[in-house]
Amino acid sequence: MSTNKQYQVFEGLRIAVALTFVSGYLNAFTYVTQGGRFAGVQSGNIIMLSYYLAKGDIFQVVRFLNPIFFFVVGQFVVYLIKQGLKKDKWLWHFASSLLMTVLIILAVVISPVVGPFFIVAILAFVASVQIGTFQKLRGAPYANVMMTGNLKNAAYLWFKGWMEHDDSLRKRGQETMIILGSFSLGVILSTLLSLRFSEYALAYVLIPVLYVNYELWREKSLA
Repeated sequence: MSTNKQYQVFEGLRIAVALTFVSGYLNAFTYVTQGGRFAGVQSGNIIMLSYYLAKGDIFQVVRFLNPIFFFVVGQFVVYLIKQGLKKDKWLWHFASSLLMTVLIILAVVISPVVGPFFIVAILAFVASVQIGTFQKLRGAPYANVMMTGNLKNAAYLWFKGWMEHDDSLRKRGQETMIILGSFSLGVILSTLLSLRFSEYALAYVLIPVLYVNYELWREKSLA
């Protein structure tokens, strides 16, 4: 590990870009192929749940409750992993990354033969583990699943840095803009591939997921 930086690889920009791409990809995949629900953007699911609750459509309420429930369960698991491995931040992040990878592979294998209930549940759980584990970009907090806070930070930090002639703030704002772009790119590619290949499009997200695992393992091997 390089000695000229104040953060580990799991806080680096490359990992953040890969993870936000994964988030965009999974959210678009579940929206296009799994009945208009989101794997990670629970605000959208809560809005739709509340909408159908107001209409009295209990079937749709249960459908949108599914990803919300498994996202919550994911946070329980994040806590347990963190408590069990809290003395080693690298191992905590690597264990969570491996768990995400195994679950995505499971979803890839079973998605052509099972109903949306299981796929949405698995991917919502994955999104929860991801956002609960990878929380910093070069030491500063960020979100890699929901983008509202990132959009706010990108605009505020860049403008504040410009007004106050602070290059470090401008750089943080620009880095946040990059991960917003990565999220959007994930959505675009996932939409195109999902419309063409349906459930089989999920396999492509393994490329950035495996890259994250590789970078984490590489840091440890070079330490």
